Amino acid sequence: MNMLIRFFIMYGLLQQQLKHQSARPRLSEETLSTPSVRHYRVLPHDMGFRDHLPNYRYLSFIELNVTRWLIACCHQKGMKTLDWVIAMQEMIYLKEIKFLDKMTLSSQLAGWDHKYIYFEHRFFVKNQLMSVGMSKFVLMDKKEKRAPAVLDMFGEQLTDVINTWNKHQAAVKSAPYKS
Repeated sequence: MNMLIRFFIMYGLLQQQLKHQSARPRLSEETLSTPSVRHYRVLPHDMGFRDHLPNYRYLSFIELNVTRWLIACCHQKGMKTLDWVIAMQEMIYLKEIKFLDKMTLSSQLAGWDHKYIYFEHRFFVKNQLMSVGMSKFVLMDKKEKRAPAVLDMFGEQLTDVINTWNKHQAAVKSAPYKS
């Protein structure tokens, strides 16, 4: 009986929260576009067999930064943290990052459309740009995909880089496969 009472109390509180959801603070463009900057040390478990940071580890560091940004935005909105799923990612490697290098990753919101959020990522070692990446992802909750509008990103805000990148993705997807 005690659990049933708790259930109805929690259900009622949840309904009140949902009614007041529109009264939650809006995220400013400044808040959304503030870079997520983290410092990392390249350790043995980060290394590949070629004595430098392998491609897949860059993506792991990117995931940490984007997750940190998303948690901060959801917390500021007063909502439960959303999940995210990568739709596309691209890296440009300029220089190798070596063992024990202290690197800085700056991930910043680059834009959005009605479905996706776009981020730019810059990796530095001693203030020297080592690589640049772009990622495109969709927000998810436990039930379904969520539009960027859930984080006050309405309409579209796309750059020339994002538009070109999307055109390239469409061309790659539509190219015939030759075996």
